Amino acid sequence: MDEDRIDAMLRLGEVHSSILENFVSRVREGARLIDIAEESERRIREMGYEPAFPTNISVNQIAAHYTPFPGDDGSIPPSSLVKLDMGAHDKGIIVDAARTVVLDDRYENMAEVAREALLKAIERMAPGRKLIEVSEAIYETIVSSGYKPISNLTGHKIEIYRLHAGIDVPNVPVRGNYRIKEWDVFAIEPFVTTPDSKGYVVSQGEPLIFSLRKKVGTRDEVERKVLKSIERNYSKLPFCERWIWNEMGARVNDVLIRLTKKGALFPYPPLIEVSGRPVAQYEDTILVTPEGAINLTGGNK
Repeated sequence: MDEDRIDAMLRLGEVHSSILENFVSRVREGARLIDIAEESERRIREMGYEPAFPTNISVNQIAAHYTPFPGDDGSIPPSSLVKLDMGAHDKGIIVDAARTVVLDDRYENMAEVAREALLKAIERMAPGRKLIEVSEAIYETIVSSGYKPISNLTGHKIEIYRLHAGIDVPNVPVRGNYRIKEWDVFAIEPFVTTPDSKGYVVSQGEPLIFSLRKKVGTRDEVERKVLKSIERNYSKLPFCERWIWNEMGARVNDVLIRLTKKGALFPYPPLIEVSGRPVAQYEDTILVTPEGAINLTGGNK
């Protein structure tokens, strides 16, 4: 990997970490979800980058993939557990990070276990090691602390303009022989829930986030306009209706659903812990160098 790209990744990670920590401080009871999402995305753009995906604000049993829709009047509820997940990119170079904000002391330890599992996983990120060893670190940290990992959510390899590049980092060890390579980039993200939960998520509700799957033909003028906007602005990175609405000035959720049914878009519905238990998450983006792992988004964590 050339030095210019490494420098770009380091700068992006530092800026993104600062933005994320700033908006973590804004997650408080009564704060409007749409304000947090849109202001955080705006801040990324003001710093000269682009969001790699819509800001996710997932509350309590919602583990991931909730972003506000146009006109969303939702707010942070009292005594909640909030996952703030943000991504940024610089001409396709991507960083992805998340933090859990605890508004109920009962969940403080669970969130800390998620953070500790992330740190233990990063310790095992080195060239030549099997990725399953990273999963083992996550699993062992969570289970030994009396909690349960989410079995069907994973970290993921990142490549240029590819947020999910085909190699997963499960929170539960499974078969896999992938060996970590020099200059690999991975988002590591332990998800933790209560010991009495079932420990897996299911999709619930209409998708709020989408990505381009393939080009399709359509005679519908609005569908063609929306597809052109997606291809021009987002490539295959995730986007949401809010972003299309900001450009077109109209609700287009029904258009996005139609395009999904035609195979043009890949949908990301909200993911809910199936037994309704709260979920904590911590995530950072890791660059693997010949000397070991660099936490690009760790900030002062």
